[in-house]
Amino acid sequence: MKKQILFITMICVLVVPSFTWSAEEQGTIMVVSFDGMRHDFLEDYMSEGEMPHFTEVADKGMYAKRIRTIFPSLTSASHAAIATGAKPNVTGMVSNEIHNTNKKLTNRESAFFSPLDAEPVWSTARKAGKTTATVLFPGSNPDYGNEADYAVYYGDTWADSDFITLDFKSEGSFKKASFPLKLNKQDNRMVYVVVKSSGNQKKYDTVYVSLEPNMKSAEKVHVNEWGSLSFPAKNKELAGFSFKIKAKNPDLSDAKLYRTAVTSAVIKGPQGFKKTINDNFGFFPVQDDDKALKKKWITREEYEEISSRFAQWTTDVSLYIKEQYKPDLLFFYYPQVDHESHNYLLTDPRQPGYSREKSKRYMGYIRWAYRLSDDMLGQTLSKMDDKDRIFLVSDHGMEPVHSSLSPNDELEKHGLLVKDSEGKIDVKKSKAFAIASGSIANIFINLKGTQKDGAVNPKEYPSVRNEIVSIFKNVRVNAKKAPIKPYLSFLHGQFRGEFIGADRDKSKAFKAIKDTALFAPFEHKITPYEKVILPKKSQNQNKDKNLGDVLLVAKKGYYMTQEDGEKIMSADVLGNHGGDPTRKELLPIFLAAGNGIPQGTIQSEISTLDIAPTLYKEMDINQPDFVEGKSIPELVEGK
Repeated sequence: MKKQILFITMICVLVVPSFTWSAEEQGTIMVVSFDGMRHDFLEDYMSEGEMPHFTEVADKGMYAKRIRTIFPSLTSASHAAIATGAKPNVTGMVSNEIHNTNKKLTNRESAFFSPLDAEPVWSTARKAGKTTATVLFPGSNPDYGNEADYAVYYGDTWADSDFITLDFKSEGSFKKASFPLKLNKQDNRMVYVVVKSSGNQKKYDTVYVSLEPNMKSAEKVHVNEWGSLSFPAKNKELAGFSFKIKAKNPDLSDAKLYRTAVTSAVIKGPQGFKKTINDNFGFFPVQDDDKALKKKWITREEYEEISSRFAQWTTDVSLYIKEQYKPDLLFFYYPQVDHESHNYLLTDPRQPGYSREKSKRYMGYIRWAYRLSDDMLGQTLSKMDDKDRIFLVSDHGMEPVHSSLSPNDELEKHGLLVKDSEGKIDVKKSKAFAIASGSIANIFINLKGTQKDGAVNPKEYPSVRNEIVSIFKNVRVNAKKAPIKPYLSFLHGQFRGEFIGADRDKSKAFKAIKDTALFAPFEHKITPYEKVILPKKSQNQNKDKNLGDVLLVAKKGYYMTQEDGEKIMSADVLGNHGGDPTRKELLPIFLAAGNGIPQGTIQSEISTLDIAPTLYKEMDINQPDFVEGKSIPELVEGK
């Protein structure tokens, strides 16, 4: 009997997972962000077998059924929340574009190249003796402090992409051409192209491209084949570009050279780290090239090759850092899903150019971005050992938009924004200015003592603020209608369940008919703004400093534009985010697997704020006082 009890006890010890580790047992915790990945799309794609590696993580680890992002549901704000566990009023990331006070009213600076006001977990962990690394994760720019031990981030774009006609001059069996790289006015760097015939003077199949007239270190390629060149830029970063010579005629009389933008990365770490990354992986490639695709300089296939090259570089560098430097914590980032969704989320008949056929084709582009993400994840999983853990996150989802709003146009209409005879904003006479991002806009009042060249006295501030609120609460626009034929086709597709992300419930579909005023007997007007908010600012001047005086939130289907023009314009993007984080289209993802993480689902209602406190718990580090999120119960229970 005693032997039976002992045997049962041993079995229990073997099958009950352990939730505690010694420091030696812990490997790398990887936090991988897939920008813009929608919760419902991921579920659908996994169920269809399109995402085998995400499915593997979900099956072996934990999958969150209910996760929300923060408000505003923007890239900079939510990544800051993931990294710190704090909301935008604490991190300073209130929008994708930041307005700094004490500068002129129209000042706008990218949040992706601005410092976080709250310390991120990789910095806190580093101070606690952990080794940390970040690759492209928004908010991790080492130029602004709070950096990881090993940091790689977006650097400069030295020149935009170009498409050059090659004017060859014959020299015996060679043809030569050259053109300026167009870096800047001070840099006259040239690109030299030499082609050699293969015995037939009318056929040239070998191409040499170099940045030096003597063709030293030339890149050898064939026509319609990718090549690349790089050089040390003035800031000592390695800059470079990819190129392809395109021609149909064998004598290259119609030859043109497409090159990507010239780009570089910011790379910081211990001595020798930058050189190691540059030597092993080359220059930081461009993320995408929408302009070239739109102008038909490149095909869709070539566009995908450019984006895939960027994703592969990110994966290769991240996994090299993991293998060579063995960080305790590693953050890295992929933007492809977000980028394709902004451009191609065509699922609403009210959107410009909608048709069932076009929607299906565009959704295929988004599906490609999800598959690319899964491919990169597969490579990452192959490098994990039994000590590692992985957190898969997204910052927000994406929803279709059909119309844009110009808050500054409305302010100008009511005399609060003044332009001079050349159409430029007169900051000395203007009382307010809006900075738009996604579905939100922050309106800043040109207050004396706060804004440079302020035009509003402090006594006037309440009345100006109330006037702005009144203006936007009373804006009315014509309800956007869907053409009858495309809409009926859309409903047919919904009933058959053909469109991912489409409401498949018939009652919802008929409600959509009412919402589009498809059968309304007359034009009716609606307010396009869901909320007009007066942000509550604290007395702490360092807190809330980036918040506007009035915050606008657009209704579903609308987004804000920074450009002036008509009040309602056709959308120049098809997908956007920033609004109500409870909407299903904006719900992000979260999955976790690896050492000590149990199998199952996370049933607790969690948010992106809860990831940083969970990481602090996993690493047994005291979290900063500003952290607002709570560690995820299913992941830290027993620790």
